[in-house]
Amino acid sequence: MSAHRSPAVARLQRARWFLTALAAVITAAAVLIFGFVAATIDAHARETRADDQVERVAGGLARAIQQDDKSALDLSTVMDDELATGTTAVAVLMRKPGEPWKQAHTYQRSLLPDDSEIATLATQVEDHSETVIYAGKRFTATDITGRTVTLAGSPVFWDGWDATVVILAGAETMADAGEHRTLVWELAISGALLVLLSAAVTYLLAGRSQAQALRLLAEHEQFLSDAAHELRTPLTTLKLLTGSRPAPEEVPQTLAEAQRLADRMARLVTGLLARARMQAGIAEPERTLLRLDQLAEMVAEEAGDERIAVTAHPTVVLGDPQLLSLAIRNMLENGLTHGAVNRSAPVEVHVAEGRVSVRDHGPGVDPVMSASPFDRGAAGRSGRNGIGLALVAWVAQTHGGNASIEPAAGGGAIATLWLPPADITVGGPVGARH
Repeated sequence: MSAHRSPAVARLQRARWFLTALAAVITAAAVLIFGFVAATIDAHARETRADDQVERVAGGLARAIQQDDKSALDLSTVMDDELATGTTAVAVLMRKPGEPWKQAHTYQRSLLPDDSEIATLATQVEDHSETVIYAGKRFTATDITGRTVTLAGSPVFWDGWDATVVILAGAETMADAGEHRTLVWELAISGALLVLLSAAVTYLLAGRSQAQALRLLAEHEQFLSDAAHELRTPLTTLKLLTGSRPAPEEVPQTLAEAQRLADRMARLVTGLLARARMQAGIAEPERTLLRLDQLAEMVAEEAGDERIAVTAHPTVVLGDPQLLSLAIRNMLENGLTHGAVNRSAPVEVHVAEGRVSVRDHGPGVDPVMSASPFDRGAAGRSGRNGIGLALVAWVAQTHGGNASIEPAAGGGAIATLWLPPADITVGGPVGARH
């Protein structure tokens, strides 16, 4: 199973989406609270400003209204006053005792209630004042279009004149209501964007925080897969040995073979664990000066296959013995496996100048694998999963070298592991050992 389909990865993905949703909900709640508070404060401030405005207009015009020489109401000062020509509605009402209210002047009539309610409000202003001049009163009413408006009234009395004058000023209950609606829309849009931004940032940060865990999970599954691949053959052989019930004279040989397989599995596990620890950053590859030719000879000898022929020249490299042994062993097993079509053909190992080449006389490089023979999971004619060659490539890269596999002249394939030679001088070339 690939890492991205494993239950552990699925749980991490669900946790990532949960954190993203949680951050979005928390941000949305904070934005709603902030937006509600901001809109409420703004609405209250505008309502207070509207109340102050109508009271200022009503009181100011009440003080500006005058009588003419004939004791008649002089509206010229009112109509010319800037308070009576702005955005606030104005109504000047007058009545004599026992008569109904008359509208001497109106401005912005649509912001005022109908005539009967205006008369009622004027009466309330008069009664509230108790003949005290300029004693204002504020109301909330509905204008002739159905809007809620705030109104303020201020009475005017003159000594020796029995008529009463009331100035009514009206405006929307919220000053500049359009600006308030714009503010609410801006808060809503910016809040939505903030929630989306918070969710996106949380998703990205959660992904980055989980990247290490995902990498460790992938390496864990790769380790299990590689271990299964590397241990499958020796375990199968060991099972056959232990279940074969050898004759008494064959017991020592069987035990020796079992011991050899156990040692091989121990080395494999040690190498795989070392690779896993290095990939996880827990350990670094060992850097030891070693004779690559002697290491290749030792691995070939441990393989115990008479078809292996080694030609080695002294070459010194700087590397990890366990990892290099694992790589060479995988190259040999790959050659032995693919060279099995001709049991008499040798598997030739050549070591020189930091290079280990393994040639088999099998069917050659599989066209299916030729594009990426070292990719982990690649499979050829044998149906094997290609982890052995992938390990070879990884070991080469870890040591600053490279690996290749190519068709050999006359048939078969050549797998090569190259490492940078150590920066020392080894004695002159010696004869090749066979």
